[in-house]
Amino acid sequence: MLLKLCIWMNIPSHYQSAFFQAVEERSDVDLRVVYLNGASSARAAEGWRDTHSYQPFECSAEGTDLLENIDQLVPDWAERIHLISSNFAPDLVDLFCKKGALWCHWSEMPGIRLAELLGYRISLYRLFSPLTLLCKRNEGRRIREHALGAFGQGWLARRAFHTMGISDKTIVDLYYVPAALKPMTPCDHIMEFAAGRKVFLSVGALCKRKGIDILLKSFSRLGTSKWSLVLCGLDKSGGQYQTLAEKLGITDRVLFLGAYPSDRIAEVYSAADVFILSSRFDGWGAVLNEAASLGIPLIATDMCGAAWHLIEDGKNGFRVKGGAVSDLTQNMRVYVKQQQLINGHGRYSKELFFREFTPERNAERLVQGISEFTGGRSIK
Repeated sequence: MLLKLCIWMNIPSHYQSAFFQAVEERSDVDLRVVYLNGASSARAAEGWRDTHSYQPFECSAEGTDLLENIDQLVPDWAERIHLISSNFAPDLVDLFCKKGALWCHWSEMPGIRLAELLGYRISLYRLFSPLTLLCKRNEGRRIREHALGAFGQGWLARRAFHTMGISDKTIVDLYYVPAALKPMTPCDHIMEFAAGRKVFLSVGALCKRKGIDILLKSFSRLGTSKWSLVLCGLDKSGGQYQTLAEKLGITDRVLFLGAYPSDRIAEVYSAADVFILSSRFDGWGAVLNEAASLGIPLIATDMCGAAWHLIEDGKNGFRVKGGAVSDLTQNMRVYVKQQQLINGHGRYSKELFFREFTPERNAERLVQGISEFTGGRSIK
């Protein structure tokens, strides 16, 4: 039986393209992907592609009235199962509910707006997040009563769904899974700066949400001249982190690389010894996937969805408490003092990626999840 799917996304993303292609290539799936908006100029400034080459199964709804034009966008939409986040297209979800169309919710853990409102103060976020999720029980009830089920970006999303009143029996994990990166010649700029030193690497925008201040403070406490820190990403701080590095006395060991083109990002990872994601809030964190695919040990905070799945503590890295400088320092120091762990942890990262986090494995997970939601019965 051919499974007819339609996935609704906010914007095109190179992090999702390989997954969608893997779904499309399955003989048991007929796929449509609709983007509500076009390529993001803000993301382009961070190194993403500024255009998107649409595949035959993709289209954009940008600039159209979604409800009025759904028959043109997806002529057989009433016959398809839809994957959609009810957060960014509530009117469309209302239509599916009214018309009895089959749909599944798919999202990261909610809470980014709350975290931003609270200035990414993690202690306050941990206090208020459960209360905010309780206020989302109406959304949870709609998912429970009208959706086939809920796909979540891992354990943090699953936990949030529980608080929203969604039964664990109707939740299936479905991750962000970018394609494996291919090894490239390490970035010359990084190699020249490192000059034989080991490299801690962070990839992502330089902002408070990404915990760059925490990372700089943690690195400064290591007190070693044999390691360097590379920050690859658009600086959104107006130079505040360069100033912080100067105050900490580590400017000779920290490279502010800036944004790097996504199609060459493997050059950056290939220069790294250990990868760090110090975020105060990250629904998933696909950079962990990328680093793991190239066989790099990982350190990430417990506020990153991917950290609960791509890191097996002590085997390929460490999951640390979000916002805790001392905890991050302690785990970075493990690699400083025991460099012999790097190769073994890196091999395990790569093994874990290719076992569980390839686009093909995620496509299989999607089809299996829908089968669970429908009890294996045919959908007409």
